[in-house]
Amino acid sequence: MNKKLFENFMLTGINVRQYGHLKRCQELSDAGADATGIDKRRAKGQVAIFDEAIVRMVKAPVAQARSYMKSVTDPWTTSRNNENGGRVSGNEYLLAPDKLVVYEETMTSYRMEWERLLERHLISQWDLFRAEALTQLNGRFQEFFIPVEELRKRFSWETWIKPLVDEANIANDIRLKAPSEVIDRCVEGAKREQAQKIANVVGSIADNVMGEANAIVKRLDEYVHTEGDNRKNTLPYEKGWNKLEDLADKIDSWRQALDDEDLTDAADRIRDLMGDIKDLGGGDLSAARSALSGEDDTERKNVRDKLTDITKAAAPATDKFDKFMGN
Repeated sequence: MNKKLFENFMLTGINVRQYGHLKRCQELSDAGADATGIDKRRAKGQVAIFDEAIVRMVKAPVAQARSYMKSVTDPWTTSRNNENGGRVSGNEYLLAPDKLVVYEETMTSYRMEWERLLERHLISQWDLFRAEALTQLNGRFQEFFIPVEELRKRFSWETWIKPLVDEANIANDIRLKAPSEVIDRCVEGAKREQAQKIANVVGSIADNVMGEANAIVKRLDEYVHTEGDNRKNTLPYEKGWNKLEDLADKIDSWRQALDDEDLTDAADRIRDLMGDIKDLGGGDLSAARSALSGEDDTERKNVRDKLTDITKAAAPATDKFDKFMGN
């Protein structure tokens, strides 16, 4: 197991708890089932005790914070994640220390916006919502309009940072008082779980590299040159090339920690390709799109070949479990 990983990264995550606005109503469920002829066992009825628009407004900074977190970290989980990081709940993410200051500042700004919206649109209006419910909800569900002091306690935001600990060292934990065969099973289980997490980090990056490269290949393949008509120009824009180059930057940040030859090869090939693309545009990525256009497909074929080589280089990195288990 590469010890540099534990020296070069830390763990982070976000936990947000919010008071639910939807409350179960069996009477509504039964009435709806009767009116529609649906089996009552299959019907459910819910009532929103305050406007759903408020919920969407308050949830927006949470979604933005999670999206930002995933953009600057890599998932630390035993299940393979897509480029969006997979499930958020309970997940941990790897954060490079050099990003910590900006990361904490950015996450704090999202939390402060969440608190501002929460106070302005919900907590300060709570007594009004309770009074409106007397008519809008026919005097029902008053028990869910808890005191404001209690309501505040139902909302919490925690962005946490903690060290990345090598779980494989569990055998050296003096707190373990168990037979050696039990400790051996614990150590083996910890090693397997940790190896899977590391393999998934590498695999997720490789998946993203292949995804971006294949997306550009698809745009190249779909290109149709029509003189005087640019509507069918599917060639990639500057943003697409930047996303591919950003992945090479991410791989660079992992070189010291994991020294994965396949990802390193893919990153080097991306750099080589990006040099060609910039040259095509005279140093301007946005101009490369025009340079790749036209009836002559020589340059497009060259670019496509290099993109294919990038995907081939990254492919072996999608399954590295045995490597990180030391097999």
